[in-house]
Amino acid sequence: MARKKIILTHIVFWTLFILLGIIMNVALHNNMHITWQAFWKDFTDPFTPIGYGRTIVVCYLSLYIFGLLISRKKYAIAAASVILMIGFDVSLRFLIEQKFVGPVFDKWQFPDGIAFGQYFAENVFFSAMGIFICFLLKIIDDMYRNEVIEKEKNAMELQFLKSQINPHFLFNTFNNLYGLSLSDPQKTPDAILKLSEMMRYMLYESNVEKVSLQKEVTYLQHMISLQELRYDDQTYINFDISGNLENYSIAPLLLISFVENAFKHGDVMDKKEPLIISIKLKDGKLVFNLRNKISYKNKDHVGGIGLQNVKRRLDLLYHNSYELDIKNDNVIFESSLTVNLN
Repeated sequence: MARKKIILTHIVFWTLFILLGIIMNVALHNNMHITWQAFWKDFTDPFTPIGYGRTIVVCYLSLYIFGLLISRKKYAIAAASVILMIGFDVSLRFLIEQKFVGPVFDKWQFPDGIAFGQYFAENVFFSAMGIFICFLLKIIDDMYRNEVIEKEKNAMELQFLKSQINPHFLFNTFNNLYGLSLSDPQKTPDAILKLSEMMRYMLYESNVEKVSLQKEVTYLQHMISLQELRYDDQTYINFDISGNLENYSIAPLLLISFVENAFKHGDVMDKKEPLIISIKLKDGKLVFNLRNKISYKNKDHVGGIGLQNVKRRLDLLYHNSYELDIKNDNVIFESSLTVNLN
């Protein structure tokens, strides 16, 4: 796609370059008066394809030599090469126009027998301008290539961040299953079934750029059910959902870290301070709020990657289309995320 973009840009660039060049030439030779007849006469003049063909060849030759020298960090020689290419372009034009086209076709841009020094003085500015304008192509090419590199870098980073979620989640879940198997073995099969459903979502349904918001919320509900088994259903959780979720999509596995963090570091067994999860959708904006009491009994001394992961993914995926506010007063932890899904 990037290569096609660059090729198309070059075609458009040269088309405009030639058309504007012909228009300027006609205007300069006709007291700034431009007519279709004058334009067509200049367009079909044999000097036109020969002249612009030479310019294009010299341009790409200049860019190649300049790029080669710059890549080898020979900056002074690279600058000198541009000056030499301007001289080469004028000399080549002199040979083509005055030594070939003129004598062979009896068509002269300048009088027959004009001294090379005078010819050089009258044409060096136009050759220099043509070559320097050609460097616009290099700037455009670099912009496209940098854009592609940045996209590939972001895609690789996103894939890495996403790959971290599964091991991170599994590490915590298997710890929970181990504890459940010791405290209440009869509930372990149900927990494994819930885990199986979540694994299917992670492995087969979340390997896309966007998923249905409804599927993502269902995934969170499965996770909460799995966590409730761990606490022998003695949890206090208010999970409120409002709005039509089916009509919108979201990056997969984006909200799990917030909920997982609440179970990992929060107290979900306090009736006075229940875990509050709110998902509201209005006018294409998702508002996700979570509030939980902090439990220092559940403090994970190893640490985690959850919220750091989700912040980086939000930056890459939604850039300026989201707001994240996190408050922690060492008693209550609150997170509020607003994402523009449009």
